[in-house]
Amino acid sequence: MHPTLVHLGPLPLHSYGFMLALSFFLGILLASRRAPMRGISPDVVFDTSLVIVFASILGARALYVVFHLEEMSSPLDMIALWSGGLTMYGGVLAAMAAAFYYLRRRGVRFLAMADVMAPSLALGLGLTRIGCFLNGCCYGQPTTSPWGVHFPPDSYVSRMFGDQALHPAQLYSSATGLAIMAILLLADRKRGPEGRLFGIYLLLDSAGRFILDFYRSYEANAYIVRGLTVNQIICIGLAILGVAALLHAARQPRTAPARDWLADRDEATAAAPVEPQ
Repeated sequence: MHPTLVHLGPLPLHSYGFMLALSFFLGILLASRRAPMRGISPDVVFDTSLVIVFASILGARALYVVFHLEEMSSPLDMIALWSGGLTMYGGVLAAMAAAFYYLRRRGVRFLAMADVMAPSLALGLGLTRIGCFLNGCCYGQPTTSPWGVHFPPDSYVSRMFGDQALHPAQLYSSATGLAIMAILLLADRKRGPEGRLFGIYLLLDSAGRFILDFYRSYEANAYIVRGLTVNQIICIGLAILGVAALLHAARQPRTAPARDWLADRDEATAAAPVEPQ
């Protein structure tokens, strides 16, 4: 457990914040490189990514605060992102809603951009959960398996479970995210219809999270319906959206450009006046 990676003078570099920032940086870089294949300008990816970053952080923190009000002793605690405390699906839902609205204003189809972003979302999960492991949050339930992990005696986790070994649920989730990213990139080697890649992502991610939540430790108020967590209920909804995206893709004969940025660029270049040499 290493909540602080290094001190830069008087300022600590927190492991969770560093991995979160790294996931956004690499995810945006990956999406910007893949976007032109779908006729989307990298500039649109960068702009949309800013919307997603802010919306996802706000949504993830808001859902965490709602279910952890007992931890919030002041307004500052509600925005203390550097200490961890984000509920991923709060961020996913907020980011999807914000991106849908923004892309509609830009004239870019949501599913086309979602196909571009899907591997980046999986990469983000793989990286940020490593940050969770280093920070000591999002821990698992007690286990007798040989790969169970022990947290430091002075950690919050040890105050709850003593010297019991716990499932490294964070690393399970990280491995799931990286595996999903690999599957999506392999599936995308043969271009499919619009919405197919995003539908695959939603199904794989929701199935993985639904299963892994049985190994996570939660407060009692996180279980809301028949022993299922709020995240598992959201998983069911996202899986339904994934099926809908795949059904939509099955009706598409081929992938059309979301907005033919390459053609627009060429037309603009051809129409530009030629200055005399």
